[in-house]
Amino acid sequence: MKRSGFLASLVKEARLLLRDVHGLALLFLMPTIFILVMSLALQDVFAARAGSRPASAGVKVEISDADGTDASRELARRLTSLKAFAWTTNANPPREMLAKTVKAGTQTFGIVIPAGYGKQLVKSATGEALSAPSEATRPADVEVLVAPDAEKRSEIIFTAAVRSLLGAQRMDTALAAFSQRKPGDAAPPPREEADPVHVTYTYDAAVAGASPSAVQQNVPAWLVFSIFFVAVPFSQTFIRERDLGTQRRLRTTNLSAASQIFGKLIPYYGVNQVQIVLMFLIGMFAVPALGGEALQVRGDPFALALMGAAVSFAALGLALLIASIARTTEQASMMSALGNIILGAFGGIMVPRFVMPESMRALSGFSPMAWGLDGFLELLLHGGGVGDILPEVAKLGALGLVAIAIALALHRRQE
Repeated sequence: MKRSGFLASLVKEARLLLRDVHGLALLFLMPTIFILVMSLALQDVFAARAGSRPASAGVKVEISDADGTDASRELARRLTSLKAFAWTTNANPPREMLAKTVKAGTQTFGIVIPAGYGKQLVKSATGEALSAPSEATRPADVEVLVAPDAEKRSEIIFTAAVRSLLGAQRMDTALAAFSQRKPGDAAPPPREEADPVHVTYTYDAAVAGASPSAVQQNVPAWLVFSIFFVAVPFSQTFIRERDLGTQRRLRTTNLSAASQIFGKLIPYYGVNQVQIVLMFLIGMFAVPALGGEALQVRGDPFALALMGAAVSFAALGLALLIASIARTTEQASMMSALGNIILGAFGGIMVPRFVMPESMRALSGFSPMAWGLDGFLELLLHGGGVGDILPEVAKLGALGLVAIAIALALHRRQE
């Protein structure tokens, strides 16, 4: 009897488990997606640690040559021969334009070769009197512009490479000048050289937290993820009301479908705004209390509020669409949870986009979570305003409108 009862219990549980198709799918699909996405997204990081790929691969660099001499062109040629970096050539923008490009994150670094570089190089190599009043006030040979989201390790590697090439060109020029000396000419006096590279940060490096840090990445990233995860409770309550006939009874009061749906969305919108305030407070006070860096909230306050509203609108639109498509709460839970995990994995939430290979970064641009994260980072890192986040706000708003329109159409058809 005990054995037959045990077997009956096993059979019962096996049948119940097999009936839960959505739960089984989540158990297998979720780790599969994590394995694929994380392996592809982090392949460059681990390849760099193993030494099989340069740590700075994929770093974008552009040169602004204000000198236009043979010496500056030779320096540009030597720089672009560094295959560890992705060079943008044949553009030669003015310094001001290049600084804006670097600050916007289009380029990771910018190199400015100032006017007079060629003459300065010859004077430095031959020991002639420099145009500056003293060696201490002599301008640097080149200027390196650093983007707000540039990785510190890449900055160190890049500036070291630039210094090395500048030293090599100066040595070659000095040797060429030495070979042309006539017998009896006095050798130039030895002189301590100033640092040939001047690093300029396109963000306020003197402000704590102005440069990219863990808290700058993680607070907006997981904030966006939590806002989109509102789809799980929203879809479940929506389907329960539909199954119990609550929505049908409300229709007897002449309440339109649109009014009914927006009446459900507004409370969840309020929850999202509380999430935003709470997550920012945690980054500002709780993280430093535990020994981390404090989140520095910069940017236009109205732009921050607009960005939060746009992310919430898109998230609620997707939540409503999922609730309208799903037939059961189990289906809604799986679609919401799995969908958010996929969007988060591709959108730079779980793995920062700057460590992803180029192909993964291009693919992540289709995730609405990436739009929300990019908008928040634009404000927090770059100190931007409303005009800087309009592309992200527009995409999130369009997604929310399309999702709500489809959900309303499905809701009316189901009635």
